[in-house]
Amino acid sequence: MNEVTRYRVIGSVFLVAMAAIFLPMVFDSPAPPFKPVAAVQEIAADTTLRDPVTGAGQTASPDAVDPRDDVDEMIAEMRQEQTALNQAFDDSNMQDQIQQMRDQVDADGYWIDNGTRFGEPILTPIRADTATFAVQLATFDEQSNARKLREQVRSDGDEAFMSQYKHRSLGSEKVRYRVAVGPMLSHTLAKDKRASYSEKYGVEAIVVAMSQ
Repeated sequence: MNEVTRYRVIGSVFLVAMAAIFLPMVFDSPAPPFKPVAAVQEIAADTTLRDPVTGAGQTASPDAVDPRDDVDEMIAEMRQEQTALNQAFDDSNMQDQIQQMRDQVDADGYWIDNGTRFGEPILTPIRADTATFAVQLATFDEQSNARKLREQVRSDGDEAFMSQYKHRSLGSEKVRYRVAVGPMLSHTLAKDKRASYSEKYGVEAIVVAMSQ
């Protein structure tokens, strides 16, 4: 065996021997000492802020604001606003008004007494005390036809509108669409317009009372 080989063998034997001595010592090293509860509480109470990179410490200011305080304050304000809204709702008799509306409007959103869809102009026969009038040009079964006439009248410069209603007869209901022009505050004017519209659009227009 030459000298170089002998040195390598001796070095390998030395490393194996050192590993056999120190590895068991590493694995059999005792666990870190147990810290009492008081020490853990002391660590939790530490107000030192640590830099995540350098580890440098800086004591937190005792005046620092806890973000939970803002959340609690916001929740308290929201509860106060809700209480105020509930009180206002009770004071305004809103529940009675809603119940009254339910008694006057059906499940589809049409007035029970006159059949008109809620929110649209109500057209009824004129009476002695009628103050607002309209000229009803025609009534259609198809909404598209009603829209065509309405747009034609509007293009001629008149305030035409459409009012749909439920036509009730013999226990059946059918939604129909009326086209009218209004409002008008003069019965005489409404009659003159009725004659003009009947001739211009080839319809049998009638004067009706208009309300909301």
